[in-house]
Amino acid sequence: MSEIQHLRIPPRIDNLPLAERERQNPPSWSWRFQVEGDEFDYHHERIWLNGNDLSVLINEKLKQQGAHYWTALGKRLGRYRDWATVHVEDPESLGKFSAIVHAMLTRIFGRIKKRFDETIDGVSFHLEAGELLLNGLNVHGFLEMAKKHRTEKSRLFLKGLRNRLAILQSNRSGNPNYEKIRDTVDRLSIDIENELRHWVPPVIALPAPAPLDF
Repeated sequence: MSEIQHLRIPPRIDNLPLAERERQNPPSWSWRFQVEGDEFDYHHERIWLNGNDLSVLINEKLKQQGAHYWTALGKRLGRYRDWATVHVEDPESLGKFSAIVHAMLTRIFGRIKKRFDETIDGVSFHLEAGELLLNGLNVHGFLEMAKKHRTEKSRLFLKGLRNRLAILQSNRSGNPNYEKIRDTVDRLSIDIENELRHWVPPVIALPAPAPLDF
């Protein structure tokens, strides 16, 4: 009987401090989510995509990747948010997570809208540091390279660029973003036309004919 009196009864689980309760009953849910071959996760108040910090990826690649890539990623991130809303049981963490997702989607879809606003008949245009990019190609840089290396391939490529610039020029009144690059497009069109007009194909030296034996 005396032994029973000295037994220590453990506290009820609902009277334990929260940290101790969590150690005894770890959450049954996880932030890990897979969709279309990508794995998302969330910890240390950062969203991770295939083991990489998604915020770093957006900062470094947002202007480099095309609209198709970001549209697909934005949809997957949205599905991750929807899944977490149903499965995650920590309201405070879920609130922080949702705010991060919202900020990322705002940046992603803002960039996509900008790319579509800067597109005319399938030709995307963007002025960066004073140099024109058409469908991601630096027109200024290619023109300078073509002047130094005049080949048939570079001539055909310049003709293609000239045609793309003509598409922009023909639609100048339909897109307000075109006004930002109008003067640059006109100058480049003239420069490319001059280069094509003065382009002289390389002379191929043929060996002298062999003397005829009579």
